[in-house]
Amino acid sequence: HFVFNCLSSINRFILVNEPDEASAYLTKFSRLIRLILDNSRSDRVPLDRELEALRLYIEMEVMRFGNRFDYEISIGPGVQPEHIELPPLLIQPYVENAIWHGLMHKKDKGKLAVRIFSQQDGLCIVVEDNGIGRNRAMELKSKSAVIQKSHGLQVTAERMELIRELYGVNANAAIEDLYAEDGSPAGTKVTILLATGN
Repeated sequence: HFVFNCLSSINRFILVNEPDEASAYLTKFSRLIRLILDNSRSDRVPLDRELEALRLYIEMEVMRFGNRFDYEISIGPGVQPEHIELPPLLIQPYVENAIWHGLMHKKDKGKLAVRIFSQQDGLCIVVEDNGIGRNRAMELKSKSAVIQKSHGLQVTAERMELIRELYGVNANAAIEDLYAEDGSPAGTKVTILLATGN
C-alpha cells in the first residue's frame, strides 16, 4: 500500500512536469526503503535510525500533500537516541494515521508533532496532530463509525501485545481525542510508553 502510494506520487510529479520534485521524492523513497529493509533485519533498532526513517516518511507525505501540514520531531533532555533501542516501525503507523485520518481532511494548514522524552516509568513517545479528530475522520470513511472506532482501538491493543510478545518490550499506547475550548474536535494525541528495564 505504502509503496503503491509512493510510486503514484512519483508518477504524478512526472506527469505534471515537475522533474525536480519527482527526483527529490524518488531519492527520499529509495533512502527510506533501504532504511526499512535494514531495520527489519533486527528485533530492535537504535532510536536515531528509527527517527531517520520516520523523518523521511513524513517529508515524503509533506511533498505528496503539497505542504498542507508542518511537522516537528523533538527529543527531550537526557534522551540519547543512539543508545536507546526499540522495535522497528513502532512510531510510523501512528504518524501515518495522524496524517491520513487527521490532517488530510483539514481545511487549513495542519501540524504534526512527535515528542520523545524520559519519564519515571520509561521512555514516552507522543504523536499529536491538530486534525479533524477521530470521530469526524470515521464519519468521512464510513457510516459505521462506532464499529470502526472500537476496531481501531482493538488494532492498537493487538499491536502493543504483539510488540510485547515478539520483542519482549513492555509497551502500551493510549489514544486521546483533543478538543478546543468550544468543544469542537482539535486533533488526536497518541501516547506510547516503553517501560525501562527490558
